Amino acid sequence: MTTENINFDSYRRMVDQVLIDIRPYIKTEGEQLLGSLLAQVVIKNNLVAEEHIELKKAYKDLRQGFDELKLLNFELAKKQKEINGNNTKQFRNIKKRLS
Repeated sequence: MTTENINFDSYRRMVDQVLIDIRPYIKTEGEQLLGSLLAQVVIKNNLVAEEHIELKKAYKDLRQGFDELKLLNFELAKKQKEINGNNTKQFRNIKKRLS
């Protein structure tokens, strides 16, 4: 579940699921409060981890696109240099003929 899909109700359900798992270990009211906070931390940690994975994938895709763009730019620069060299040669030949 991504952070965009989370609303208060779905967040609360996830926290309740974690609480179900830890409830047998909770004895006092203080532990109950700490258990609720722990459940929230667990859920938030999972959400951050999922977002990290998504961002890492997006960064990888972005990096790949940038590398392809750099390669294309390099190829275009080589071709432009070749064309400029040919044009310069042709202009020199024309200038020689006109002189």
